[in-house]
Amino acid sequence: MEAGRNPSPPPELLDVEEALAGDRISGTVFSRQWVFQCLLDAIKFAENESAMATDTEGEATDAVELDKDVEDELCTLWDMSANSDVAHFLQEFKAGEIFLQVISTSKSPRMVEILVGILANMAVFPDLSLALSQQSDLLKTALYLLGSTDTPTLIQVVRLCHTCLSSKDATKMWLTAIKHSNSCLSDVQYVLGNCLNGELLKTCIQALDCLLDQDSELCAHCSNSDFVNAVCLAASQLSGSDRSDSLRAFWHLLHSLDYEAKIGHLLLEHREQLHDLLRECLTDCCDTEHTLPSTQHCQSLAVTLAVVCSLEDAASSTHRAAGLDDELKQMLGSLYSIVHSKVVKFGSEAAPDLGTSDSDLEETKECLVLLDGALSRVLQTCSDKSDSGR
Repeated sequence: MEAGRNPSPPPELLDVEEALAGDRISGTVFSRQWVFQCLLDAIKFAENESAMATDTEGEATDAVELDKDVEDELCTLWDMSANSDVAHFLQEFKAGEIFLQVISTSKSPRMVEILVGILANMAVFPDLSLALSQQSDLLKTALYLLGSTDTPTLIQVVRLCHTCLSSKDATKMWLTAIKHSNSCLSDVQYVLGNCLNGELLKTCIQALDCLLDQDSELCAHCSNSDFVNAVCLAASQLSGSDRSDSLRAFWHLLHSLDYEAKIGHLLLEHREQLHDLLRECLTDCCDTEHTLPSTQHCQSLAVTLAVVCSLEDAASSTHRAAGLDDELKQMLGSLYSIVHSKVVKFGSEAAPDLGTSDSDLEETKECLVLLDGALSRVLQTCSDKSDSGR
């Protein structure tokens, strides 16, 4: 043996290593055989459920508790499905069709939650989102499950819908399915108006924002008092560290509705709530009264102010008392002074140094101009209301 050369592994070890490598899902350490067995166990559990249902035919069927071992296996697969190679392997194995068969017969809410959660993980990858969305039965099942009374299942169903709606290749199929559904939007409205689970409400608002941003017909359908009341009630229940992101989606959702159908009059009974949320938005956007909002905050704040303007215009037309309090007016006025001065400087020969690269400079300018206009309009609206009240 040459000095310094590592000894070769024994042939039997090489055979084992080759066999193990052949069982692995490409690019991962996950076993194909284990995934097959996991899917088989899920099918067997569903078959046993069906057999039990046949034996007790005529009796009311309660929810079935998922076997602990099957649950542990499926939860592991759920985690694994976030991996691209695993997700694509599941698609090659037609796991989506298998899951639909199990979901359609299972009386176990936990089983349904996990399987829909796996589908939602798979849908994160654009090509899989398209492939799954081309299965009409999957779309029908997902929209049907929006009527579920199981909150964990609803969270995963809405997550699946949102993920696919966010995929440009899959969006059209979902929009068509939603328009042909008799209960989809009414089920979502019920959740918004009656649910206290913050995670589900957040997911619903974000999915709705994505949906209504893409279709004027659906905006018109949702521009009614019952739906708007449900959305505003849901916003009042939002909490947690991501509350700000959820509220941005809420304001954008209202803006989409208002852009298509002018819903200011539908917001009047929520006027105080919306003023409080505006105050929160202003505080979130600006750490101090001298802080210029980020580009993202400029865009979201401009959307928020557009909704507030529509609300105040509606209030004015119905001779309601002046809405924005002195504190809000002062906050808006201070921000307008900062933003407007920056916009003016952009028009000078030497543009202000905002700490941005040349590639971002134009976007920053556009956002500031947008916010400048929105602030000017809402302050003018407040001024007009004050004058009319004298």
